[in-house]
Amino acid sequence: MNILILLLSLLSPYFSASAQDEAIPAAGGFTVQQPVMLAFEHSMSTSSYINSFDSLSGVSLYMPEEALLLAKGAPQHIASDPWLDCLEYQYADISAGVCDGTVLYVHASPAQAKQYGLKLNEQQLDPATMTLKEMIGTPDFIAEDGDVYIRGSAALKIYRDSGTGEWTGIDLFDGNSS
Repeated sequence: MNILILLLSLLSPYFSASAQDEAIPAAGGFTVQQPVMLAFEHSMSTSSYINSFDSLSGVSLYMPEEALLLAKGAPQHIASDPWLDCLEYQYADISAGVCDGTVLYVHASPAQAKQYGLKLNEQQLDPATMTLKEMIGTPDFIAEDGDVYIRGSAALKIYRDSGTGEWTGIDLFDGNSS
């Protein structure tokens, strides 16, 4: 008996009145439906919070050397990195550590940022005047020489003067390599 009731309830839409017998609402009864916006679209468009660290001043981590040269041109100077067995390509606005043909870190000084600007993932960044908490949150940990933020395998370190607290440099690097 229960099976029969279940079967009839499933088939009931097929036994309803025909479409000709149904009443059509008057034209005045229609309402305009607002477009649907997904929650993640809304939060992305109104928030400047950065969930990943992809690039600093247009240079991405793991960018091939050829792509770096296409994006930034020939460096002003190439130096040997004293900490890594790499080369540091020095440009007017940033320096990029290139190891085995791949960018492993990007560095900018306050003077470079002041003169050329500084962008993190194509969003304007100024560690001297901005409230970084809205943009990148609170530091994941505070080192003796600065604040460290981690997103996945990428890390951002804002070096600070221990006496004044002013920023002295910023690095984007692979957090697993340090």
